[in-house]
Amino acid sequence: MTEPSKVAAVVLAAGGSTRLGQPKQLLPLDDMPLLSRTLELARRSRLDPCVVVLGGYEAEIRAGVPLDGFVVVSNPEYAGGQSTSLIRGLEALQDDVQGALVMLGDQPLLAPGLLDRLVEAFQPDTDAAVRPRYADGPGNPILINRCLFPELMQLTGDIGARNVLRAHHDAIRAVNFSGWPIPRDVDTLDDYERLLDDWASLGAPEVPQICQRCGDSMEAVQRHGRLRPVCPTCDFTAFHDPKISAATIVEIDDRIVMLKRAGYPGKGLWTFPSGFVDRGEPVRVAAAREVHEEVGLRVDGLELLDIYGEPGATVNLVVFMAQADGQSPLIGDESTDVALVDPDDLPPLAFPRDSRIIEEWKQRRSPD
Repeated sequence: MTEPSKVAAVVLAAGGSTRLGQPKQLLPLDDMPLLSRTLELARRSRLDPCVVVLGGYEAEIRAGVPLDGFVVVSNPEYAGGQSTSLIRGLEALQDDVQGALVMLGDQPLLAPGLLDRLVEAFQPDTDAAVRPRYADGPGNPILINRCLFPELMQLTGDIGARNVLRAHHDAIRAVNFSGWPIPRDVDTLDDYERLLDDWASLGAPEVPQICQRCGDSMEAVQRHGRLRPVCPTCDFTAFHDPKISAATIVEIDDRIVMLKRAGYPGKGLWTFPSGFVDRGEPVRVAAAREVHEEVGLRVDGLELLDIYGEPGATVNLVVFMAQADGQSPLIGDESTDVALVDPDDLPPLAFPRDSRIIEEWKQRRSPD
């Protein structure tokens, strides 16, 4: 059996987001920073090691994006163009790495299985590079053979690897992904808004690969104004309904019950009890169930606070209010701590909307 090629991930995420005017790496995408979504693609693949190159807004990104499992490389010269980040990333690789799969940090929505298929297609003895061919042409990410590293180390400016790849075009292997368009990256607010639409309508992050009717492979096609999973054989279109999550702000003696999350998203940060509503389960029943499962409290008479949804989000949150005086919260399986918190002195919160929800709860509680 042939030994699999050792291929590293090099994620370029050092840009200063000059056109956007804010760090695109931290833009929210379904309750996680955009860069987190991209890094998760590499974590789920066979790529090893995984390197991410940071530059612009590095301190904010380190504070806001989980970087577990990645070698983090700083590029203080990021303003000199993408070539400076590519060089920093390649310099971080050990000699036993046969190739680098170069990913862009602002492309979190790739065809399912794309990264591993590029690695599986790679023939180190003959391929200068391996890249996907989409419905509208070749695109990123690109797997580059170590034999090209010396040429890449000579690059300057913001041209990336394309001139080097052009010189070796006869040795570039194309992998067919003609059922998908070239991945969208994010340079402007319009790009971001379109990414949010694509993310939701494709069912990301778990985009369906197999048609549930005929078993053929699904493609990503513009249909009814959005990019959606469509079967090329039977023409079935997968329409994705949003999930419903139920949360409850539980008050005990003028304080609110909060838990510290044990997992991502929001690991190590604080929020209130919440969880998904089971199909066929009344939302209020689900809210009370989640309170009992997560913090061990019995609540009834739940009063609706509001319903919250964000553009591109795959979950709509229904928030209730309840009292649990005389009870004591317990640490559950999905948390590392639980506390009664002064609503005017909140700990670091897990989700951006949490502070807004608590402010609305305070106004409802004391309308004057």
